[in-house]
Amino acid sequence: MRELIRAFPACALALACASSPKPVQKVDDSGLGRLDDSQMQPVDDARVEQGRAQDALSRARANEADAQARLEVAKTERGVADAQMKRALAERDLLKKQYAPQDQLARGDEEVRAGQDRIRAADMKRAYLERMVQVAQADRNAAAAHVETANAMVEQAKFRAMKAADVPQAQSANGGAVDARVAESQVREAQLRKQAADLRASAVDAYNKWQQTDARVRTLARPEPIPVPPPTGPDSTR
Repeated sequence: MRELIRAFPACALALACASSPKPVQKVDDSGLGRLDDSQMQPVDDARVEQGRAQDALSRARANEADAQARLEVAKTERGVADAQMKRALAERDLLKKQYAPQDQLARGDEEVRAGQDRIRAADMKRAYLERMVQVAQADRNAAAAHVETANAMVEQAKFRAMKAADVPQAQSANGGAVDARVAESQVREAQLRKQAADLRASAVDAYNKWQQTDARVRTLARPEPIPVPPPTGPDSTR
């Protein structure tokens, strides 16, 4: 688990370094008014995808906030488990000082062991949720990259539509640069999506380890923690 926690700063740095897209080259679209509906269709389709990308980014940001909120709850639960452990130790020590019967001492030892299990489960849950915050951040970065891709493809669609219709404004743009910007955006988006998928795969392992430990403490006479979902795929960003 320590290795998993130590991996977080490196992941955060990688995500931060991947979040600096170049500005999209704008195409002079003053000539779009000269196009008919069929000629404008590719531009309209690209703009629809642009809107979907913006919506997906909003959802990714909301998911990131939810992941952070679940992590804060888990930190509180860890504090509760620590308090329970301290109380169990104090009660067992008191039983020993009072020379309590062996059956009471055995129950005290059992409660201490249960407290240790609760702390381990709480630590594993927190480690898992810390990783899920990283997953949510990666999903948000990928969604933002898709917005950049969609923006670039809108400019590409405008340029191609005007060029196909021999609109003079198309001459003001560098077609090679427009296409290169789209390709660059697509490569960056693919890299960020892979990064998110890799983080999610590691979160599955953290989730399974937590669940194995948590299963041993669920039957204890303690309040049930707030349930946390397993690591599933992100909301559609397309």
